[in-house]
Order: sequence, then C-alpha cells, then structure tokens
Amino acid sequence: MADQTIAKYLNELTILTMLRVQGQASRIEIARHLSVTPATVTRLVNNLIEQRLVQDIELPNAGRQANREPGRPATSVALNASGAFFFGVEVGVDILRFALLDLAATVVEASEIPFHNQMSPEQVAGEIAEQVNRLKANPTYNERLKGIGIAFPGIVRSDGFVVNLPIVGWRNIDFPGLLSELIDLPFFIENDANAGAFGCVYNDPSLPNSCSLFLKLDAGCGGAVVVDGRLLRGANGTAGEFGHLRLSNGGPQCGCGNRGCLESRIGLGAIAQQFLGAHTLSDIELAHLPKRIVEAARSNDARAIETMDSFVHWLVLGLVSLVNLYNPSIVLLGGPVATLAEANIDKISQGVRDGIVTGIPAPTVMLSTLGSYEGAIGAASIAHHHVFDISRVGIIAAR
Repeated sequence: MADQTIAKYLNELTILTMLRVQGQASRIEIARHLSVTPATVTRLVNNLIEQRLVQDIELPNAGRQANREPGRPATSVALNASGAFFFGVEVGVDILRFALLDLAATVVEASEIPFHNQMSPEQVAGEIAEQVNRLKANPTYNERLKGIGIAFPGIVRSDGFVVNLPIVGWRNIDFPGLLSELIDLPFFIENDANAGAFGCVYNDPSLPNSCSLFLKLDAGCGGAVVVDGRLLRGANGTAGEFGHLRLSNGGPQCGCGNRGCLESRIGLGAIAQQFLGAHTLSDIELAHLPKRIVEAARSNDARAIETMDSFVHWLVLGLVSLVNLYNPSIVLLGGPVATLAEANIDKISQGVRDGIVTGIPAPTVMLSTLGSYEGAIGAASIAHHHVFDISRVGIIAAR
C-alpha cells in the first residue's frame, strides 16, 4: 500500500509539472507521458480536480474522438492556476520586494517597501509575517497559500541559516528559528542570486536548462549555476560566490577583505567610485547610477565611456573563467547593474567567445527575463518547486 501511495504521489507531481511546462494536455497524452493506463490517469486527474489543482477544459469544435465515451465532450486537462499560491520575498540593500505566484508560476501581484540597514532580523521576520497574514486574510489566498520563499543578499546555508550578509551587517542569524515562531507555512530560505537564477529557468521552460549560469550584478556580485533544473549548491549550500573570483593580486579592496575580486571591479560601489571619483551616493541614487552612466555615454561623456569600458573588461574576464569552468549553454545577467550590460551585450558576448578555451561552445549571453523582482519571483519559484515540482524528488533522494 505504501508503494502504491508513493507511486500515486509521484504521478500526480509529474502531471502537475507536465501541465506547467507544456500546457494543457489530453488524458491520452498524460497516459503516454506517465506510461500508465487511461484508467489510472482518470483516477489521478479526478483526485487532482478534487484538490482544485487541475481542471477540465472543454475543447471547442472537437469532433468525435477515439477512446472517448459516447456523448462525453472532448476535454483537455489544465492547471487550475488559482488552486495554489506561493509568496516570495527578497531582502535587498534598501528595499523589501514581494511577489505572489499562482500554480502556473505566473506573477499575481508584486510590491515593495523601503528596507533600512538598521532593521534587525527580528523586524524583517515580523514584516514578512505581516505580509503573510495579509494574504491569509484574503479569501482568495487563505487556504491556498502553500509556501514561502525568502532570498537574502549573502551567504546562506542549505538549511536556511544566514551566515553572512555584509551589505546589511548580519552574521550568524538563525532566521529559520525566528520565522518559524511567526508563521505556520513551509518556508525556504535562499541566497538571492540562487533565487534569481532558479526563477529565470523555472519560469521560462523555453530556456535551455542543462546548464545555466546566472550573475547578479548589484552592490555585491553573486552568482549561481542551474544544472538540469536544479541549483548547484556545493557541500553546505554556499556555492556561487562568483563576486569573489580573484582576477588580480592588487586593485580595490573588496568587502570580503581581499583585493582583486570581481565584485570590487564591477559592483555598484566600484562603478560609482570610477564614474564619480568618490562613493557618496545614497542607496536610491546608487541604484539609478547605471542608467545615468548609459545616458551619459550616449552623449559621448568620456568618463561614462571609460567607466563602461572598464566594466565590460572586468565582467568579460570573470565570465571567461566561469564559462571555462562550468560550460553553460546560457549566461543570464541580472540586477541593477545589468543596465550597463544591456548597453554592451554584443561586446560582452564577443569578449566571452574570444576569451574562452578553443573548443568550448560559446554560451548565449542575455539579460534576466524577470526584471527588478527577480529575487522575489525566484524565491517564490523555489517554494513552488519544493511543493509541486517532480524534479525536487531527485533532490530528496540524493539526501
């Protein structure tokens, strides 16, 4: 009986993943995908309908089909997008961003509030709990809110323990312990670059996912690799600190204490220092600086052009090393500094092609598809993945 229950559960996850990735399908198509009988699919689908996770969609102008009961209209099975919801939170340098996804991984709503570096972990946990309670008070979401994802800008262990967030001054914070006292839903804590990388791949099944590399270009410079739809986490879940790839022995001092790190060359602070000669901007002004530089460069401002050229030079050096190491099919660039990358995407792509080892296929270099809410959307996607995606079963088995 236990084996039958597990098989049923896995088949239901497979159906939900199939419908999310491929769109609606007939029962016959589902049976072929699962390699089970149509009768088994009928039982599985009926159970998912009872859970309000899928629904029958009547096909317009469908003629008589084989394997269909007389008088029964032709239907396809589709996700019931409003059958479940997932809440994502990104703790940014100066802002908290929120995104709510439905079962189809579509953004239902998004919002943001100012985040001050002086906010304590307890205050942030309280704000997240307040947002969750707001959603639970809404009848549309109440019983259908299934999970929460939180993304932090720093080193986070695989169990959600916050090791170091240098940008906001947090170290060794048991954030799961804080949050578990305030909410009664499953939650998943992740590094913001991991969340952004996973969200890009998870929310756009058309992107190749055999190996994707993501670089979040912000005040810091985090990164992540997604292999076959799963994050490459390392032994303790802290893999992807690409910003601390050492490119030289000298240069500006990085926030980690070393010199020559990629982050110390292409982070927002480094860009401000080169363009302005000093870093005296507020967090809000700093976030808008890349756009300001692009506009100045288009007006032939020499300092702006020099700043962009330096950014491209160091970014390409970093990407060449990362592509040589991971052999990704796609490189995704996100974060506010991606505005500079967008204006120079051809130069960056060409620089990577010219710099990587001969014989390694050059990846496609493109911007993140999720925009400014990529961290929150990615965090919500991770929660969705843990609750309803079949690929996470392999992660559990690996443990």
